[in-house]
Amino acid sequence: MPPTRPAELTPPASTAPKDVPKDAAKPVSGADSAKPEIPTPPPTPPGRPPELSGQAALALKVSPPDDTACRTRLKRLGVDFEPLPPIAEGQCTAPLPLKVTRFADGVALPQGATLTCRTAEALARWVTEVQAEADRILKHPLTGLELGGSYVCRGQNHDLDAKLSEHAFANAADIMGFTFAGRASIPVKTMAEGSDDAQFLAAVRGKACGFFRTVLGPGTNAAHANHFHLDERERNGGHRLCE
Repeated sequence: MPPTRPAELTPPASTAPKDVPKDAAKPVSGADSAKPEIPTPPPTPPGRPPELSGQAALALKVSPPDDTACRTRLKRLGVDFEPLPPIAEGQCTAPLPLKVTRFADGVALPQGATLTCRTAEALARWVTEVQAEADRILKHPLTGLELGGSYVCRGQNHDLDAKLSEHAFANAADIMGFTFAGRASIPVKTMAEGSDDAQFLAAVRGKACGFFRTVLGPGTNAAHANHFHLDERERNGGHRLCE
């Protein structure tokens, strides 16, 4: 016998959409769309900070290094110095300059030198070597340095179009000569080889290369024929220029 025919399958009831309120079915126009609530009155924007100029702007832009430890070392080295106001002449700046007037054992800088503490310390340590060479070669004690310049806002070699000199940052000193007790002073210049004066100048110039990053003098070029230029310019890789 053939199998019993299954009952007729009734299709599922249609899921007719429920009645939708007329207002809900109505498309929303742009004018009727929701808008963020605007506070009344609108908030006041924060005020603009006051413009800074002069010393206030300098204090904001330049954070001077703490040279307290350096100044302590200067005192221990027997250096006479006094703090000076910050220097800011265009691009020529020195946040914490010092005026140095005397080194250990009374070695004088009659004109006084305006220098950073780091450069003053290098100069003071070099002066101790100059004293030793004066005693060894000349047999006369060193009494002073003849200064050609320290801080001055200028380009290298006094060229207005050149890169700023380290003098423009109180980071250099030019030494024109040396004075002694009991004998004539020695100017920095080319000397006849073999003389005590020439030997002394060569010795102290060589010693300077151990304390300064730049040492220039007679024989370097015409601009340095009559003085030693000593500075603390930083170069890539710690390179030093000793000519």
